[in-house]
Amino acid sequence: MELEAALWTLAATLIGGVQGFLQKVIAKEGRSSALNGAFMYAGPGVAALVVLPFFGVPISWQIVVFYGVLSGVLYAIGNYLRIEGLKHIDSVIFFPLNKVFGPLLVLAGSIIFLGESLTGLQLLGVALSITVPLLLISSSEQHRQSNLSRGLVFLAASTVFVAVSTVLTKVGLNFDTSIFFMMGVSQMAAFTASMAIHVQSHTETSHTASFSKRRDWEIGVLTAVLSIAALYSLFKAMTLAQLSLVYTIHAHYILIPIILSVWWYGEHINVRKLLAVVVSFLAIGLLI
Repeated sequence: MELEAALWTLAATLIGGVQGFLQKVIAKEGRSSALNGAFMYAGPGVAALVVLPFFGVPISWQIVVFYGVLSGVLYAIGNYLRIEGLKHIDSVIFFPLNKVFGPLLVLAGSIIFLGESLTGLQLLGVALSITVPLLLISSSEQHRQSNLSRGLVFLAASTVFVAVSTVLTKVGLNFDTSIFFMMGVSQMAAFTASMAIHVQSHTETSHTASFSKRRDWEIGVLTAVLSIAALYSLFKAMTLAQLSLVYTIHAHYILIPIILSVWWYGEHINVRKLLAVVVSFLAIGLLI
């Protein structure tokens, strides 16, 4: 990986880690996952549309719009399910599993749709990744977690939606590297999907967070600002390097929310879980 691509990937990874912890904060406080998602997508979506006139619309804009809308909607659903999952299981369990199987799915999509190849070391990474659930999930977690089985269902669904969204984004950027156009289309589509989910959930539950609450605005605005920087950095890296390489390096952001969740919320940690994190990082490294 060239230096410029590496720096953009590192920036996306660090900022993504802070975003990951904010999602845990939202989950712990029982706030609306969809509402925070709306803030998360509105920030980069509006910013991209504001600067887009200075960069122009790509020639193949129809194709980019198709992939951008589809990827945005799928990511919005996946992000919503991620926060819902974090309401039921600890970050120490959620993120290592999510960021092992996510790169596996992205790697499979890269091979099938983008023609990227699988090396011997990557095959070893696949084998190592299978051991992570065995280290993290045990009978004792049934009593320690809020709802282990429900959290794992949300985890699996979220991982699939986000992985497919990532592959579709890369396919769209292959047609044209107009980052701001893809950001504008995908994020506004994600914003629309998130608001639809929020409105639906708001009609079903009376305690769903609303725009009138100051705390939602504080976390939402911070999320929006971080999202602008994180998404641009990630999209920029994706235009400069292979998707499988960028995504697997980016997956290392999980260390930040794991450490902060253990420190801030006192989540359970033991040698077995620490080993699972180490193995997941090793697996991700081999998948590069």
